[in-house]
Amino acid sequence: MPAQGALRILLTAVVWNLVLIARLSAAQEQSAVLKGAYIEFPPLTYTNEQGAPAGLHIETTNRLAQKAGYKIDWRSLPIDRIFLYLQKGNLDVWLGAQDVPMLAEWTREPGFSFGQIRLNAYHKETTEPVSAIPDLRGKHLIMIRGYTYLDRLDDVVEAAETQVDHASTHRAGLRMLQADRGDYLLDFEAPVTQALETLSLPAITDSPLTGWNTTLVFSKRADHSEDAIIRDFESAWSDNPHSLRR
Repeated sequence: MPAQGALRILLTAVVWNLVLIARLSAAQEQSAVLKGAYIEFPPLTYTNEQGAPAGLHIETTNRLAQKAGYKIDWRSLPIDRIFLYLQKGNLDVWLGAQDVPMLAEWTREPGFSFGQIRLNAYHKETTEPVSAIPDLRGKHLIMIRGYTYLDRLDDVVEAAETQVDHASTHRAGLRMLQADRGDYLLDFEAPVTQALETLSLPAITDSPLTGWNTTLVFSKRADHSEDAIIRDFESAWSDNPHSLRR
């Protein structure tokens, strides 16, 4: 009987240890959920017809996060709200542009990027090409509403002699250009290439303007330790970055 009693006590202790381990594991999983944001930038980051986050960069980041031991709860937000939330710590991470000067004080970035996005001036073949951003001064420009263009176009756009109209979407911008409602559409290669696959718009060409890399931008003000998170993500990336880009 004493042996049975001791065995019962041992089994009870083992069960309670397993329960505690399970609870600790569940708590760790909850604490590993990061609050993430993206802008509507198809086909790289966008919200699909089912209302879920989608896109090449979203898929790559989700695989990277899983490998690093995290899960990201994504939200699509306007860019000005993303900047504000990163500053206040209401967001853990933004899947966006690398080396944004106005975010330097409040954010940190890992030592890798997902590649470059390119900004072009789209125009009809009958319109004179441009070779640099200052060439756009005094022209009639079409821009995508809600995009900041990282403020690189401010000098040209704010010039008194420049006329600016805004399009609600990339497709709308292309249609405005085709209808001669502007000389140049200032837009990005990836979404325009996708839009042109379903639009019949002959005689549209482009002049390259600039570009910047995309990466994960982590808030310094968030509850998590961004140092540990960045190390985890960099380690997951360095293991085999090519396997993440399926």
